[in-house]
Amino acid sequence: MNRPMRGMSFVDVIVGTALVLIIFLALFGLLRASVSVAQLTKAKAIATAVADSQIEYVRSLSYSSVGTVGGIPAGTVPQYSTTTSNGTAYGVRTFIAYEDDPGDGLAGADTNGIITDYKRIKVTVTYIAGGRSRTVDMISNYSPLGMETSTGGGTLRLVIVNAISAPLSGASVRIVNASTSPTVDLTTFSDVDGIVYLPGAATSTQYQVYVSKSGYSSAQTYLRDATNQNPTPGYLTVTKDMTTTSTFAIDILSHLTVRTYTPVATSSYADTFSVAAGITTFTNTVLSGGSVVLSTSGPGYSPSGSVLMTPLSPPYLYAWSSASSTTVLPAGTSAVVHVADGTGTILPDAVLPGNAVGFTAPVDLSVVSTTTYPSLSLIVDLTTTDVLATPELQDWGIAYQRGPVPVPNVDFMLFGGKTIGSTGTGVSIYKTTIATTTGSGGSNTLSLEWDAYQLGVSGYDTIDACNAPPYTISPNTTSETALYLGPASTNSLLVSVRDSAGAAVSGATVILSRPGFTETVTTSACGGAYFGSITASSAYTIQSSKPGYSSTNTSGVNILGHTFYADSI
Repeated sequence: MNRPMRGMSFVDVIVGTALVLIIFLALFGLLRASVSVAQLTKAKAIATAVADSQIEYVRSLSYSSVGTVGGIPAGTVPQYSTTTSNGTAYGVRTFIAYEDDPGDGLAGADTNGIITDYKRIKVTVTYIAGGRSRTVDMISNYSPLGMETSTGGGTLRLVIVNAISAPLSGASVRIVNASTSPTVDLTTFSDVDGIVYLPGAATSTQYQVYVSKSGYSSAQTYLRDATNQNPTPGYLTVTKDMTTTSTFAIDILSHLTVRTYTPVATSSYADTFSVAAGITTFTNTVLSGGSVVLSTSGPGYSPSGSVLMTPLSPPYLYAWSSASSTTVLPAGTSAVVHVADGTGTILPDAVLPGNAVGFTAPVDLSVVSTTTYPSLSLIVDLTTTDVLATPELQDWGIAYQRGPVPVPNVDFMLFGGKTIGSTGTGVSIYKTTIATTTGSGGSNTLSLEWDAYQLGVSGYDTIDACNAPPYTISPNTTSETALYLGPASTNSLLVSVRDSAGAAVSGATVILSRPGFTETVTTSACGGAYFGSITASSAYTIQSSKPGYSSTNTSGVNILGHTFYADSI
């Protein structure tokens, strides 16, 4: 029996089309990937050819000519060049240095005393392919045709270490000398042992060295001039057939954030009802003659009424203190105060005991959380049993503590302890001196190398500090200091009391004395004790103590200007 032929349905067409599309996209992806691989391979092949061509060019030169412009050894080969091929730019860096072959002994153990045995040529080609920076390195050794010979110069050996004197590899080391002929301007990198070894350096007393690495501090040699007459370290000297060794220490930068504030201070809000701006709601009450009174109803006053304060929301609120009011109460009248939140809802007695009944005396608000209740208002209920008499609310107010408040644009200076030399009279010249400001937000984050730093603030006294100066900064750390500022005085002292672990000690007793003067201050939560407007003298004694801690008694303390003093108990 013959069956009728059946055509493709619409669903079959869609499924078939989808399968063809999937196969096509897969093939297209493979094609694109293969093209990309081909492009990367071609770019690398060109880079390799460029490197090989540069190596062959250098090797075509006479041995004595093999060197770089401004390099050690010196020669005619540019340290940096560029070429373009197939639309791609290739950067070519050529580095040539003498090598000491271990076959006849290294350095001082070299059997023939010649450590410039051959020259090593390193060519690095850099290019962009596939959206990424890529490199090809090629190295070749070039030996003299005859016997090895001394170059007539000396050797520079530069040792690069970190803060704990461990070798640091990959540091950029630039050597400059404008007094030699040809001049030297060479940049290389420290090896895995943190060493840059440059035999064949021309004899000279003017070698400048600059050491750096991304994210690290820097180190260098310094010029002897009219100010820095004893540079440390000064320019390096290379002597014939001698090795000059110098060590440079750099490490990861750290960050210190300096914040400036006014300290916590008592503030208050008060309303004497000259206008009604501080009142949100009148209920059977009115403002009359600078007082809130019951409104009239018929021949006399309403029996009761209330008034609600506009919510108070102080910026930088630290703590609530108290609420108060002033009333005039004729016979038969009364007035009670309730404390409400920002919406006008009376605080429960669990938060403020007695609030439901109300208060007739000043209210202690220190138990009210500023986190839960950042806004407060007052409700005063007025009542009378004599329709011809009304109580009067003459004023009300809320006291609170506010702060710390950021102080913007405070000028300050940081002074590091590391020196780079001294003047002819022996006065130290410091490596790091930073003059800056806390800016519009009252803070500034600084990148600093490891060191011990002193601080100076302009226009203010630092009356307290959390993490007070001096600051001992270790490598690769993040820290901050909060400075609480007050009016400047000619001479003042901030004592920072810390325990043996460096933590602030609050509640310690600090006694500052000199002949004819004694003052005692208890340390703050930050461990600070401030003594303001005192006389400059070098005869002060500082005593710090607290039960359970050791005590100190230090005499001969000099106070001149605004002085920071760290004491450990």
